[in-house]
Amino acid sequence: MRIRAVFVDRDKTYLSRLVTTLNAKMSDKLEARSFSDPEYMYDYVKDIKNAVVIVNEEIPVDFGKIPESVSFGYLVEMGGVAECGGQKAICKYQKVEDLYRDILNLFSEKAANDYKLQAKTDNEKVFVLTSPKGGSGVSTLACAFAVKKAREGKKVCYLNWEDFGNTAMYFEEEVKYSMSDVLFAVKSKKANVAMKLESFLQLDSTGVEYFASCKNPHDIFSMTENDVETIMQEFVFAKEYEYIVIDMNFSMRRVFQRVICDYPTEIFLVSDGSESGNSKVRKCLSVFQMMEQENDCNLIGKTRLIYNDMSKRTDCSIVEQPVKTLGAVNRFGQATNRQIMEEIAKESIFDSL
Repeated sequence: MRIRAVFVDRDKTYLSRLVTTLNAKMSDKLEARSFSDPEYMYDYVKDIKNAVVIVNEEIPVDFGKIPESVSFGYLVEMGGVAECGGQKAICKYQKVEDLYRDILNLFSEKAANDYKLQAKTDNEKVFVLTSPKGGSGVSTLACAFAVKKAREGKKVCYLNWEDFGNTAMYFEEEVKYSMSDVLFAVKSKKANVAMKLESFLQLDSTGVEYFASCKNPHDIFSMTENDVETIMQEFVFAKEYEYIVIDMNFSMRRVFQRVICDYPTEIFLVSDGSESGNSKVRKCLSVFQMMEQENDCNLIGKTRLIYNDMSKRTDCSIVEQPVKTLGAVNRFGQATNRQIMEEIAKESIFDSL
């Protein structure tokens, strides 16, 4: 499906460059048209359904001549402006990819009942990484795994559902939309959810697609089992990712139990090899066994241990445990989270997956 994006601006040079660039780089996703006179735009869109019209903020608009089915926004000079004249605002000067996200976001408002999502396929591999011990480096491992698979040419989605996640520590992001926007869209159900979420999606230079972590940590605590189901079944599975990496705090909340019981192909349980970490992992495995009985699911059979940030002098592995060990990652020296992630992505611990 291609979106029809119609731009109206007095600056003909800007319009020419904009339309040429959009049609060259986004031809499979949208068809861009431009007009310097709004009267020609009115005539063009009068018989069109499901288009987006974006008009320079300084040009008067006769909304009576724009069909109800057409989404509308103002083209503004300044970035960071959310609304103009009661309508959504889109900045003129931004990356083409970001402009497309804004167009898709605007288009989704009027496309709620017009498009159906494809059914879930059986090709996705879903990996949940978690730990009962804070500071075990779960996010670093999860991002390294996602990056490794993306660089192998796989289509990868990384979902950070930590209570206090920070994707900016691992990916080169300019956050405009985040998981907070995802949850608001899912809960409000006022637009085409799949299109809305597509407009919030980030693409890192490594090839990993992801949603930026919540702007306000309170938002992630509002995520329910129904929200997870909507995100997974109406968007993530419809995108036909080959690898889906979920990074989530271990907890007894129902939403965590729903994720851990319903979705993973494999579960990676992370310990730092310390006495405290290993003790908590043992208790976590006991909880998994109890959850298996309560939810009639297989958790122990899907779980593998990863020892992260290991020190040869003091840390050790669990001698007796009911799950296999995937491997261990040694402690790194002074480095940023991104640098450590990049180094782990080069290691062989995830080669067999």
